[in-house]
Amino acid sequence: MDYSGSHVLVLGAGLSGIGVAHTLAKLGATVTLNDYKKIDFDQTESQRLAESHIEVITGQQDFVLLDTATRVVVSPGISLEIPIIQEAKKRNIPVVGEVEIAYEVSKAPILGVTGTNGKTTTTSLLAEVLKEAKWDVYVGGNIGYSLSEQALAVPETGVLVAELSSYQLESIDKFRTKGAILLNVTPDHLLRHKTMERYQEAKENIFRNQELGDWTVLNFDSPIVADMAKRVKGHVLGISQERPVTDGAYFDNNTCYAVMQGKAVPIITTKDIHIPGSHNIENILSVIALTYALGVDVEDIHQAIAKFHGVAHRLERIRTLHGVTYYNDSKATNTDSTIKALESFTSPLVLIAGGKDKMTDLKDMMELVKTNVKELILIGEAAQRFAEAAVKVGVPHIHRCESMEEAVSLSARIAEDGDVVLLSPACASFDWYARFEDRGDHFRRLVERL
Repeated sequence: MDYSGSHVLVLGAGLSGIGVAHTLAKLGATVTLNDYKKIDFDQTESQRLAESHIEVITGQQDFVLLDTATRVVVSPGISLEIPIIQEAKKRNIPVVGEVEIAYEVSKAPILGVTGTNGKTTTTSLLAEVLKEAKWDVYVGGNIGYSLSEQALAVPETGVLVAELSSYQLESIDKFRTKGAILLNVTPDHLLRHKTMERYQEAKENIFRNQELGDWTVLNFDSPIVADMAKRVKGHVLGISQERPVTDGAYFDNNTCYAVMQGKAVPIITTKDIHIPGSHNIENILSVIALTYALGVDVEDIHQAIAKFHGVAHRLERIRTLHGVTYYNDSKATNTDSTIKALESFTSPLVLIAGGKDKMTDLKDMMELVKTNVKELILIGEAAQRFAEAAVKVGVPHIHRCESMEEAVSLSARIAEDGDVVLLSPACASFDWYARFEDRGDHFRRLVERL
């Protein structure tokens, strides 16, 4: 696509917005980067923006910005309902997200991963398996690297692996994945998407524009996800921990199998898997299904999984001190993710939960807390509602803390030899921290100082 002569307004000056602004500028577009919040860029980024001749306007967001715009690119953190986007649509100015730009500029096929939970672990493992097989792999998206910048860099002989959130997928147009993984869909981000149906539609955009030769991995153990098979145009690969599948991957007798046309091949057993929990078996099966279908050698798949020890903030083991093991699961920003974390341990648990409340139903999680958690420590804005829900189902030992320092200190005092202290908030981080990574990093530092 020829961008010379176009004037693109990029809304949102975070990682995604800055990345796509640089990408478009390199391709000859005139770019204005705007954020309604006042942003002070560091010296290095300010210099980069100036050298790319990107106009930067922050602290205001007036409709006059649209007067010269031929296209609007919206960052994933920006709601499509805000006034300037509605005005752009009234003026018939095309509005897309960074993911669409990445698709337009990428010379290589895109493999995408989405789902309410498990995206980052699955994306990371998928990239590691392909690297083990000597593929030229570039990774971007919701995983901390600008997808459009990675798309511009990846050669035609490579592959772009993309972690994709519902926010990124809701604004696509022609975006197409050669291979897609859809792990699960449970209630999340409903303040943004308004309804579960709209949230699911955004997730399904990962395979919306696929063609007959493309691949989509679906979790057949989830009725919602399994039902999507009838809307997939390419090949469907199923995964299951409950029963064998014809094409895809399944788990039986502590072994993960790859299957194609009914012929099953063992890939790896649980003794060689180093990331805990049945949800991680789900992630592993998804990667096995897609990479096996793409022709990756069985030994390469096995070796990469056996070497994989997880990623930061996802059931990340920090240390064992006085017989107590501490885990950082700060990425658990919803109840479903915390439930999966609680199900991953057989040791007695001290759970630290709470944060920016998403107002989801707490009953199922608190029922599990009642049976699996010996001490519940609550923090953040959600602490009061979480405490009320815990009392309602009969959780016996509940503590309230006013800071992460207090929570970690208390957990160290009450945990006993053989216990696990688990930070798994079931909440966003925005009450105390800018990002879940900041929350997890703070927890890690505090634990390392004990």
